[in-house]
Amino acid sequence: MQTAKNWKLGICFFILLTLYLLFPGFLSGQSQAFAYNATNNRIYIGGAYGECIIAIDGTMNQKIAKIPVRSGVYSLCWNSMNNKVYCTNHYCDSVTIIDGATNSIITTIPVGGGPLSLAYNSHDNKVYCTNGNSTSVTVIDGETDSVITTISVGYYSQTLIYNPVNNKIYCANYYNNNVTIIDGGIDSVITTISVGNNPNALACNSCDNKVYCSNWSSASVTVIDGEADSVITTIPAGGSPYALAYNSINNKVYCGNSGGASVTVIDGGADSVITTIPVDWYPRDLVFNSMNNKVYCSNWNSACVTVIDGEADSVITTVAVGDKPEALVYNYINNKVYSANWESDDVTIIDGATNSVITTIPVGDSPHALVYNSTDNKVYCANWYGDNVMVIDGATNSVITTIPAGDGPYALAYNSTNNKVYCADYHSAGITVIDGQADSVITTVAVGDKPEALVYNYINNKVYSANYYSHSITVIDGEADSVITTILMANGPYALVYNPIHNKVYCANSGSDNVTVIDGATDSVITRIPVGNSPCALAHNFMNEKVYCANGNNASVTVIDGQADSVIATIPVGNYPCALTYNSHDNKVYCSNENSASVTVIDGEADSVITTIPIGDGPYVLVYNSINNKIYCADRYGACVMVIDGKTDSVITTIPVGYYPGAIAWNPQQNRTYVANYYSSSISVIRDQVGIEETRTKSTEFISLKIFPNPFNSTTKVRYNLTRPCNVSLRIYNVQGQYVSTIVYAKQNRGHYEINWDGKGDNNKKLPQGVYFLQMETGDYLTTAKIVLLH
Repeated sequence: MQTAKNWKLGICFFILLTLYLLFPGFLSGQSQAFAYNATNNRIYIGGAYGECIIAIDGTMNQKIAKIPVRSGVYSLCWNSMNNKVYCTNHYCDSVTIIDGATNSIITTIPVGGGPLSLAYNSHDNKVYCTNGNSTSVTVIDGETDSVITTISVGYYSQTLIYNPVNNKIYCANYYNNNVTIIDGGIDSVITTISVGNNPNALACNSCDNKVYCSNWSSASVTVIDGEADSVITTIPAGGSPYALAYNSINNKVYCGNSGGASVTVIDGGADSVITTIPVDWYPRDLVFNSMNNKVYCSNWNSACVTVIDGEADSVITTVAVGDKPEALVYNYINNKVYSANWESDDVTIIDGATNSVITTIPVGDSPHALVYNSTDNKVYCANWYGDNVMVIDGATNSVITTIPAGDGPYALAYNSTNNKVYCADYHSAGITVIDGQADSVITTVAVGDKPEALVYNYINNKVYSANYYSHSITVIDGEADSVITTILMANGPYALVYNPIHNKVYCANSGSDNVTVIDGATDSVITRIPVGNSPCALAHNFMNEKVYCANGNNASVTVIDGQADSVIATIPVGNYPCALTYNSHDNKVYCSNENSASVTVIDGEADSVITTIPIGDGPYVLVYNSINNKIYCADRYGACVMVIDGKTDSVITTIPVGYYPGAIAWNPQQNRTYVANYYSSSISVIRDQVGIEETRTKSTEFISLKIFPNPFNSTTKVRYNLTRPCNVSLRIYNVQGQYVSTIVYAKQNRGHYEINWDGKGDNNKKLPQGVYFLQMETGDYLTTAKIVLLH
C-alpha cells in the first residue's frame, strides 16, 4: 500500500479518529468513592478520573460488573427504596443513575457545575446533589429520576448529610464558612448557620438529634442542634480535621485530624472531648462497624487502616492496605470493611471480626509503557499496578489478551529478530520475555534492582536493561533469553538509546550526570561522557551521527558525536526537558520541556534552536510519525495530545485523550498512535489519515512507484518513472521511524529506473525481519510505501 503526499502543491486535510480503550474489568482512575447496596449486597466504587464504576459482590469478593459513566466520580449514594445507585460526574456536570439489580444505566441527568456530593432522603425518596461550582443543590426525584428543583446555597458546597429525625439536609459551604439547612419536605432553605473556617465534613447524631461539622482551617468541630438549627457549642479538635463518624452504640463522634495524625473522640451527650487517639499519617476517612463496635480510620500517607475499639477508645491494630487509602465503607451483611486505595487503584477488604485482610481487588491498571510488534501488528501495554501486559490488535483495536508479568511492569522493548517482547518488572528485578506470536510468557530473566529502561541491539540480537538502583546494565541474549553479562554503570542508569551505525549503546546516568557508551559487540564500556545535571532522555540522529541527551535539571540538551563520543555542543532548552524524538525527514530533534510547557526544536545539522513551540500544561512524551512527518506530544497535565507539523513546526491540532498520558507509540501499518493514560487506566487510539486535494504535479501522476516482490527474502526491486530530471532520494526507515539505509541519493534524468535492495542497512548488515518503509522524495513530491522483509 502506498500513501502519496504532495507537500508543496497539495492541500492536506486531517481525518482524526480517536478511539478510547478501557481496560476490561478495571476502573478508569484513582479509587475514591463508595456506595453500598444492601438489597443486592454489592459495593460500588468510582474513581476521580473515572469513566466507569466497578461493582463488587459483597459475599464472593469479586468484581461482577463494569459500568460506564462520565468523568470524575467524586461521590456515590444508594437509593434504598428504588434500589438505585447515583454517581456524580464532576467534570461533565451530571449525575448518572444505575439500576442496583441489573447494574445497567437508567439515565444521566444534567445538574449544576462540578457536582461533588450526594445524600439520600429516605423519607421523601429524593437525592440531593451539591454543585461545587454553581453554589447550588440539585434535588432529584428518586422515583422518576427527574430534577425537582435547584436550591441556592453557599460557595463550593462540599458535603451533605441527611438528618432522618427532622427530615432535614445539611450542606457545608466550604468557602462561606457556614452550613445551609434545607427542609426535606418542601426543599426550601430553613436557615444558614455560621460555623468555623472551611467546613468539610458532617455527621449526624441520631440519638440526641445533633449534627457535627468539622472545620478544616479552624481545627474545630461545630455542634448544631437538629431541632432548633442553632449552634450548641464548638469543640477543639486536632489539626486540619477531615472526616467524621458516629458511634451509635456508645453515642460518640470520631473526628479524624489529617494534620495531627490523630482521632479526637467526642462525647455525643456532653459534647466534650473524651480522648485523642494517635493514628498514622493523614487520617482520610472514618467508618463505624456496628456489629463489633469498632471505628476504622484510613491513613492516607501510611497505606494502612487503624482499627479503634469503640468502647475503650484504644487502638486494636493497624491493617496494611493499598497506597493512599481514600475512602471506607461498611458491609453490615457480611461484616466487612472496604478500603478504596487511591494511588494503587485497588480495594482492600477487611474482615470486621478478625481485622485481617480477606483479599485485595485490583480496580485499575495504570498503563505505563507501550511498544509495537511490527511482525504481528500488535501493541503491547505494560500496566504498572495490574502487574500484566495487555495485547492490542493493531488492526481492530481490540484487546487480544492480558499476560501476567512481574511486579510493576515499567518498560518494554521489541526483539524483531525473534519476535519477542521484553517487559522490565521494576519491583521484582526481572524481565518477562513474551512470545510475540503466541502472546505467552517464555521465561523471566533476573536482572538488577529497579530495571528502568530497555533497548534492543538488532545487529547482535541483544537486549539491554538499565537497572537504576543496582547501577548496572544487564545484557540479555535475544535468542537464548539468558544473561550474557552485567556491566557496571555510574549512579542511576535511567535511559538508553541504540546507535546502529556504530553499534553502540548509550546510557544516561541520572545520578552521576554522564552518559556511558557501550560497545554493542563486546559489551565493554568505551567511555563516559560528562553531560548536564540529571540526564533523563536520549535520541539518535543517524543523518549526522549524533546522540542527544536531555538534562532534566539543567534545562539543556547535550549533543554527542556518535563516532568520536565527544561533546559537540550544549543547547539551552526549557525547564525540565524530559523527552526527545528525531524527525528524520527534516533532520530535527524535538525536546519536550515539562515545566516550561513547550517543545524546543533543534536543527540536527547546526545544533541550534530553530524555534520553541508552546504546548499545553505539561508536555511529557513524544513520538515521530515518519509517514505524515508529524510529531505527537502527550500533555499529561492537559489530558491531550498535540500534533506538530514536522515541516513548519506549528501545532496542527489538539486531541483530547485520557488523564495523565504518560506513554506513546506509533503503529505505521495502520498509521495509528497509541496513548497510555495512566490515571484513566485506558488507551486512546488516534488514527491520522492525510488526503490530497487541489492540484498535483505531473511527477505525482507519472512516477508510478512499484516494489516487487513484496514481501521479499533476499532482494526486492524498486521501480519508478521520472517525467523530468530531478533530485531523487530513496531512503528506508524502520517502524520506529528510524533511518536505516539510503538506496538512491542523486540527480536523475527522465526515464524508467529499477533499483535492487538486498534488505541491508548502511552498515552492510542484514536487517531483522519485519516491516520497513521506503520513502521517495523528488523535490516537490513525497511518497511512502511499506516493505516487508522476511528471513
